[in-house]
Amino acid sequence: MDLPIEVPAGGLNWTPRPKGNRILITGGAGTVASLITEQLSKSYELVGIDAAPIENRDFAETHKADLGDDALLDRLVQDADYVLHLATGAPGGKQGIYATEMDATNRILASAIAHGTRRVILASSNHAAGWPERELIAGTGNGHVKPCHLPRPDGLYGAAKAYMEALGRFASDSSGLPVSVLRLGTMRNSMSLQELIDSGEMPHLGFGEFREQRLRRTWLTGNDLVEILLEEFAAKEPYRLRYATSSPCQDQWDHTVYSG
Repeated sequence: MDLPIEVPAGGLNWTPRPKGNRILITGGAGTVASLITEQLSKSYELVGIDAAPIENRDFAETHKADLGDDALLDRLVQDADYVLHLATGAPGGKQGIYATEMDATNRILASAIAHGTRRVILASSNHAAGWPERELIAGTGNGHVKPCHLPRPDGLYGAAKAYMEALGRFASDSSGLPVSVLRLGTMRNSMSLQELIDSGEMPHLGFGEFREQRLRRTWLTGNDLVEILLEEFAAKEPYRLRYATSSPCQDQWDHTVYSG
């Protein structure tokens, strides 16, 4: 089923469904989902979809399916009060990124408009505005960026996330659909922050004091993400964009919420 987002000729066309507690989570087998479902399942009925098996009993319902399954995705969105789009196609290279960050996002938003989803939350990334950090690493800038600044992607993945953000803003502006965009920081389900600092991951950050400061600044725990999600579920603004880390007081990533 083709569900393009189109500017409605007669004005806003989103009408919220009656309030409920069902959340559809794409990427349900992924790292981010594994860190938040236990808490969310205490207050919400969770439905997960992922191309990989979801071995997580916090979900009331799971589907092993690709997001390219239009009929299934539309049905799941139709029954959801909120959609949390965590899936990423990054492991599949440029084709995977196009299929998930771009095409699937478009279809999720269109379905959400049609079915009155109360809010869609899009998992973006700091890489959508990662060029200032590249300048910081190179010693040519201070790395400071606000969510209201224009995107400055630091690669194809970041450019796809910027596209995702633009789709969310367009869907919200054109229909009235509430959309939240979260530029997620660094999350791991198999190691602590200190273990990540001591590891060989992210070699582009180098090693030593800069690496430690950067990872402490960008680290995001499941508990803190849940708090942020609860704020977004309750938000009134039709569009919100924010950074999401466990260290909101910092000089580089401004954590104010942009809703202009």
